Amino acid sequence: MRENRRLRVAVVGCGPRGLGVLERLLVRLRRGSGDRDVVIWALDPVEHGPGQVWRTDQPDWYATNATAAELTAQSFDFPGRPQTFADWAGHDADTARQVYPGRAEYGRYLRDTFARLCASAPPGVRVFPLSGTATALRRADGRLRLTVDSGRLDLLVDKVVLTTGHSGLEPDEEELRLMRHGRYLRGGMAVTMPLDEIGSTDTVAIRGLGLTFYDVTRALTIGRGGRFVRVDGALRYQPSGSEPRLLAGSRSGLPFLARAELDEPAELAPRPVILSDDRLGELREAAAARRGRPQLDFAAEVEPLIRAELEHAYRRRADGGEPLDVAALANPFAGQHFADRDGFRSRLLDVLREDVARAEAGSTVDPVKAALEVMRSLRPLMPDVVDFDGLLPDSQRDFLTRWAPMSFLLSAGPPVAHVAQLAALIEAGVLDVVGPDARFSAAPEPGLFAVASPAVDGSRRLADVLLDARAPGADLRRDTNPLLRRLLSDGMISEHVNVDPRTGRRFASGGLAITESPFHVLDARGRPDPDIHALGVVTQNTRWFTQVGTGRPGQDSPFRRDADAIAGAVLAEEVRSWPVPA
Repeated sequence: MRENRRLRVAVVGCGPRGLGVLERLLVRLRRGSGDRDVVIWALDPVEHGPGQVWRTDQPDWYATNATAAELTAQSFDFPGRPQTFADWAGHDADTARQVYPGRAEYGRYLRDTFARLCASAPPGVRVFPLSGTATALRRADGRLRLTVDSGRLDLLVDKVVLTTGHSGLEPDEEELRLMRHGRYLRGGMAVTMPLDEIGSTDTVAIRGLGLTFYDVTRALTIGRGGRFVRVDGALRYQPSGSEPRLLAGSRSGLPFLARAELDEPAELAPRPVILSDDRLGELREAAAARRGRPQLDFAAEVEPLIRAELEHAYRRRADGGEPLDVAALANPFAGQHFADRDGFRSRLLDVLREDVARAEAGSTVDPVKAALEVMRSLRPLMPDVVDFDGLLPDSQRDFLTRWAPMSFLLSAGPPVAHVAQLAALIEAGVLDVVGPDARFSAAPEPGLFAVASPAVDGSRRLADVLLDARAPGADLRRDTNPLLRRLLSDGMISEHVNVDPRTGRRFASGGLAITESPFHVLDARGRPDPDIHALGVVTQNTRWFTQVGTGRPGQDSPFRRDADAIAGAVLAEEVRSWPVPA
């Protein structure tokens, strides 16, 4: 960085992703020399470090779906002595592999990390935490004017990094109809939903069986005073009497499966042996030779290699038997019909109990969980396959709507204890899963909703409340973030569209259009803005799996490299790869 240069930077959104950018800025500034005059504004509407997802005021029944051993927000060259979450929490190695921290606890670690970063700023560098919401950004005399809280404050800055995290979507037509009909709670994070408005006499239909479903279910059971106890060795649920009646369903009818118990250090997660970087390069060369472009067909060219990778891991643990059927694992009720609710309930409980037993055995013992842990470990490779139009337009849509949800269901689930507790709730009659291909609709009865499964006779039930527990997808044009809406309206940003110039096929992904590293935003005419970068959730679907703002202890991470590239560009420094110490 040039001497005597004045630089003003705004990091918009200071949850884990903004925290990562702030760390890389300060690491680079500490390595610099000469006189510096740098101000970094760290803006967040909720809490600096935790952001919204990890806010420290949330109840302790909301947990992470990663163990303490797998979590760190501090790189190996963090200013001062870096601390993983396990270090910070005082866990030894064995304990850390078993503990799934509460989100509020991890949020406190992130909050402390932010405070340490602010305190580590070298001479001439100042970090100012600012609470508020960015509402506008425009050019002003060669700089950028960032408006906070609709005019409460204006900041003149040179560079802006958008790390805005999760935000909501404007309701679509179906949602508007449901909202007019009755008590419909839109999708989002459970901690932000008005769950306290649900009474103990209400029946609640929950749409979706993913991680938000687990959160909502826990909030409406143990969050209402219920308890899980052991009776003759079996887990049982003791209601408090304050719980509502819960009905739930999804396309598969299967709740997210449990993560396997970790029997080895997190850094020794299984590595791919078939879907290698070299093999991926060969696929792209072959695609370019056949189609004139290196875009891949995921189902035809990549998925067979992933399935072979999973089969390889499975065979290392299995003794003979049938090959691994991933589709059957994700859709165990496909093609089946149940004569009554009890028949489906019994079958579902069998599936959940089997999953709990597999997870408790661990990925070093159970062949299925070994394969699914490989599926999880492959996620960091998927950006090389998917990002920046790596797939053909129709194939990208297929990946996002078919493969990605299936992989999350199988390998990104909650701790095994939560699945065991879910089975206990079903046995106690507090929760009913209605069946596969569940249909949710406004009922003819005023203010009520209907839920039913065509695969289960007699499954139709009525509910007082309909709660959408599905994760909102990326849709820039419906995003409620006021800054993004204004930037889109002003033509300063644009939506990513995957186009195959050979066929003219198009896929508007809903993500924010950006360049490759260091991730400048693209305006309405497709021009990169040299002073605005974007990272994280806001770029979802342009890139893939941008939710992750952490790394695994002892390992470099794609997220850290991305944040470092942005920091280098902001400071006009060469982007280097800093070696990880042995």
